[in-house]
Amino acid sequence: MGDGVDELDIALLDALHVNPQASFEELGRVLDVSPVTAARRWHRLVSAGRAWVSSAPGPRLPMKAALFEAECRPGVAQKVAAQFATWPQVFSVNITTGRDNVFALVVAADQSLLCELLLDALPAVEGVHRVQSALISQLFSGTRWRLGGLSSGQVRAVTPEPAKAGHGHAFDEFDRALFLALQHDGRLSVRNLAGVVGRSEPAVRRRVDLLNRTGFLASRTDFARVEAGWLTGVALKLQVREAAVAAVGHALVQYSETRFCVAIVGGGAANVFVTMQLHKLSDLDPVIRRLLAEYPSVTVVDTRAVLRSIKSWGRLLGPDGRAREVVPVDPWAPAGSESQRGGTVTAYCLT
Repeated sequence: MGDGVDELDIALLDALHVNPQASFEELGRVLDVSPVTAARRWHRLVSAGRAWVSSAPGPRLPMKAALFEAECRPGVAQKVAAQFATWPQVFSVNITTGRDNVFALVVAADQSLLCELLLDALPAVEGVHRVQSALISQLFSGTRWRLGGLSSGQVRAVTPEPAKAGHGHAFDEFDRALFLALQHDGRLSVRNLAGVVGRSEPAVRRRVDLLNRTGFLASRTDFARVEAGWLTGVALKLQVREAAVAAVGHALVQYSETRFCVAIVGGGAANVFVTMQLHKLSDLDPVIRRLLAEYPSVTVVDTRAVLRSIKSWGRLLGPDGRAREVVPVDPWAPAGSESQRGGTVTAYCLT
């Protein structure tokens, strides 16, 4: 663990991975500490850039997503990755080993906007030599990874109620304003959130509750993984029999090492993309052996080590993996728009 991060911090982070909106009273009960202690620990982690909570699209919010990979000219991968990170639709960027040494994960409100980003905007970045992209057809994991700091009983105690079926709600500009405000701080109080979006507290409380209950809005907790000894990232492309893709994807998300796992279309021989976080690079071999023992027909098409993570779900990261700045994830922003960093929420038209 990094200096200043102890077992209570890890347990607190795990509880917030399970339920990013758990109150400090709930967290205190689960972790057997006072709410004041839980709050103080959390604010210390956030102020140091070690942890953060932000909004995420819920399962009922329609989105299109893609994996975008670039081969950069020698010596410019860092500049290319930094430029990719300025796009509000590019939610994560990593520099890796291998020929295609920068990959970005992209989300957009519709297929037209996604295609504009993949075909025009991102390939035009100076220093990009060659690109390839694949559409994400199914998300298996991305918001609920675990550090192993809680018992099964503690997990059950903090697990939130599942989202219910929607009731015909149409996602509108008010919802977008809330989503973007919560990108900066997904645990904003109703009072502060109302101040940011310029609406009354009762209206904000009702709408946030509606979005959460009906699956339009979700929250995710992120953590500078190196702080807990997860020092090495890898990105894998797998070839899986079509009939087994869902089974392999759901199996992979049970691995403690898995960070992000999706089915992809158009990735050549590969149809599953997964990123993992390891204590050391040699830990990858046992993970692969476990996967192949469970699914012998799986083929590892490509393996790359992550040299530097530049952006993670809207957070610009320093070399130490800590959050330095926020570029809010905005799936509705025009493909050519400049990101707006800082506390102001930029309003764009829904498409």
